[in-house]
Amino acid sequence: MENVRFLAGYRRDWLFNPELLDGLRACELEGRSLGEAFRLLPDYPRPLVKSAVLHLLWSGHVATEMDRPLSPAHVLGRVA
Repeated sequence: MENVRFLAGYRRDWLFNPELLDGLRACELEGRSLGEAFRLLPDYPRPLVKSAVLHLLWSGHVATEMDRPLSPAHVLGRVA
């Protein structure tokens, strides 16, 4: 539940830059770690990219194992 409560902070669509979200959606996120995903768009401030990646995780665009606290080593995958 800790991960769900944490990710819930990234649930509000209107708080995220649509161009940033589109840029991340255009990237191949599957198979990348969270840490790699956080560094994908260097033209944007890293805290904004990190927040957008976590929003995509919350919104179901990507998935990861939720059996331990989230870390940069978590690998992203397709939503089942």
